Amino acid sequence: MLTPRAILAALLMAAPLLSGQPAGAQSPAVKDATHVIAPLRADGHRPLPHEPFQITIAFKRIYRGKLASDKTYSLAVTTNETLPAIRDDSRYRASVTDMNDILQGNTDVDILALKRSGQSMYIALKISTQTFGMDVPEELPKLPVAGTHQYILTPTVPIGQRRTIYLSTDAVHNTTVEVQILVQPFDEQQHLPQQP
Repeated sequence: MLTPRAILAALLMAAPLLSGQPAGAQSPAVKDATHVIAPLRADGHRPLPHEPFQITIAFKRIYRGKLASDKTYSLAVTTNETLPAIRDDSRYRASVTDMNDILQGNTDVDILALKRSGQSMYIALKISTQTFGMDVPEELPKLPVAGTHQYILTPTVPIGQRRTIYLSTDAVHNTTVEVQILVQPFDEQQHLPQQP
């Protein structure tokens, strides 16, 4: 007499034969309109594609009609891999005579998610910027003025086209902050060092 365990083992071994595949074989790759879908892994899930991209993030700050800061970062990323982060801390001496009079400006960017969908890219960013300045009304002594901006952005942008993903206008302080992003395929040949 067969035990329930033996019946289960027999069914599991017979399932690939009934489906027309040898035991241990994976399903063949499936091709759709845009790309090839990889065969199933042993756990039954399809592996996620790993594609290299270059992300360029530009921060621009205009204060009282003048460009106060303009920073651009470019980094290589791979979809479905550990994603990079940017930590850029700047220190400035506010006074030529006082060596202890230091002002700082910080830019932190964490890329939380990166997913391709056709010719677009979904990207989730956590951004924190600290700004500083010495511009106060002329009748008062110059004192440091600092501000902090923290935000999470989740845009879907077309690959290969620069887009503004954040724009802030502060009429009281006459300040405009703009963040632009460009996602493009990573071109290894473009980034190789030039031969002398």
